[in-house]
Amino acid sequence: MTATAKNPSAHAAHKVGRVVVPRDRIADRVGELGRQITEDYRGREMTILAVMNGAAVFLADLIRRLPLAMRLETTTARSYRGRATAPGGLTLADLQADAFAGRHILVVDDILDTGQTLQTLLGRLSAFSPASTAVCVLLRKARPTLPPPVDVRYVGFDIADEFIVGYGLDHDDLHRNLPDLCVLHGDAEGLP
Repeated sequence: MTATAKNPSAHAAHKVGRVVVPRDRIADRVGELGRQITEDYRGREMTILAVMNGAAVFLADLIRRLPLAMRLETTTARSYRGRATAPGGLTLADLQADAFAGRHILVVDDILDTGQTLQTLLGRLSAFSPASTAVCVLLRKARPTLPPPVDVRYVGFDIADEFIVGYGLDHDDLHRNLPDLCVLHGDAEGLP
């Protein structure tokens, strides 16, 4: 048995590279987003639709900064399979119309990369005739070769086109628990 098989976390740890956004900057920015969203939604009941599993940590911190009447819904989306670092076909869980019809919806996601997830999700939500729809992402990846895919009202951080893990974001379902946002080293399978 290899050292990796005995201790999977030891294998995973060597893949994590430099810190892109440290935990204190994340906390400060989530606070700023919370204040902005609170101001924009004051006096209205909102429904937050979180895209799991990547947005779980961001969602938990964000909603504690929102002293508003809110409902919470979740959906799952998956476009990265296993150890892949490039998105593939999108799988998105079904949504229930009664949770969104006539409501003020804030979609919370971990990262805007190609925009495939959010475009699909917003298309499905529009069929339910919500009162309003806005998007909040923790990260927006710079993708100069792609057209702007989605109008995002709230952005935590704009980042370079790198594969990021930590603070809920994963690689092969690992690293979500890292408190900082980090880039992977090139020795991870599938990375340049």
